[in-house]
Amino acid sequence: MKRHTKFVTAGMTAAMLTVFCLTGCGGPTEEQKQAAEKYRSEAETWLEGNNYTKAQEAMEKALEQIPEDEELQAAAEEINKKAEEMKGYNETMEAARAAMEADDAAALDALQESEAGQALVKMAKDTGSYIYLPEGGTSGTGIGFYTFDDCDCDQWYYGDYQEGRREGNGIWYYASSRTEDGSLYKEVYNGQWSQDAPNGKGHQLIALGDTVDTDQDFDVENGLFYGTYDVKDTLEDGTEVTGKYELQNGKYVTISDEELEANNFVVPEEPHLAIAFLYNEAGEIKSCTMVYTEDTTRGVKHFY
Repeated sequence: MKRHTKFVTAGMTAAMLTVFCLTGCGGPTEEQKQAAEKYRSEAETWLEGNNYTKAQEAMEKALEQIPEDEELQAAAEEINKKAEEMKGYNETMEAARAAMEADDAAALDALQESEAGQALVKMAKDTGSYIYLPEGGTSGTGIGFYTFDDCDCDQWYYGDYQEGRREGNGIWYYASSRTEDGSLYKEVYNGQWSQDAPNGKGHQLIALGDTVDTDQDFDVENGLFYGTYDVKDTLEDGTEVTGKYELQNGKYVTISDEELEANNFVVPEEPHLAIAFLYNEAGEIKSCTMVYTEDTTRGVKHFY
C-alpha cells in the first residue's frame, strides 16, 4: 500500500514537473503566448481611453499567462504607476459627468475650484485637453475637459467621440462663479456635433444667477449659430431694449455690411451685431451701438 502511495505521489510529482517544464523549462506554449498578446492588446485599448484601472486588469491576465516575461512585467509596473497617478483625474472626470447629467452648474463650478479640479487643469495644460472614455479606445461615449492659455474659461463635454474628436451628440458645459458680483454664470449647448465642433441642431442656454439670457433651439454650423435671436437689454439710463435679430453665420444682421460701409462704419472681421438703432417716440435715434458677438451671446467663440 505504501509503495502504491509512493508511486502515485511520484507520478503526480512527475506530472507537475512536466507542467512546470512546459511553462518554465521549455518556455510558454503558443496558446499562452497568444492569450498574453490578446490581454496586452486589450490593455493598450484601455490606455487609449485613459482607463488605467481596466488596463491594469488586462495586464494582470497577460502576466498570468507568462509570469516570467520581463517585458510584460516592466509594462505592468509602468501601468500600475500611471494608474495611481491618473486615478484622481478620472474620478474628477466622473464627478463632472454626474454634474452635467444633473445640469448642476454649482456642483461643476465647485469641482473646478477644488484642489482636484485645479490638479486636472495643471495636468491638461500641456495638451489643452484631457479625454476619458470609460470603455477604452478613442471612440464611444466619453468625458472631455478643455483648457486654454489665453482665457480663464475651462470647459467640459460629455457625449460621443470618434477617433478622439467630438462627433455625434453631446453636451458642452461652461460654468463659473468668477463674475463681478459672484453670481454663477452658466452656458450650455446640447445638440449635434461633427468635426470636433457644434454642427447641426442644438439647444443653447445662457444664464447669470437667476436671469436667463438665452434658452432656445438653434441651427449651428462650425460653432456659429443661425436663426432668430431674442434680445433683451437695459441701457444705462434704464431704457429697456427688446427685439428679434437674425443670426447668420454667427452674425447678428439688422442691416447689411454693405449699408454699414456706405455709412462710413468699419465692418469687423469677427462675427458681430451689425448695428442696433433705438428710436424714441418722435422717431429720433436715441442710441446707436455696435456689439461684438462674444459680448452679446457670451459664448459663441468659446467653442474654439
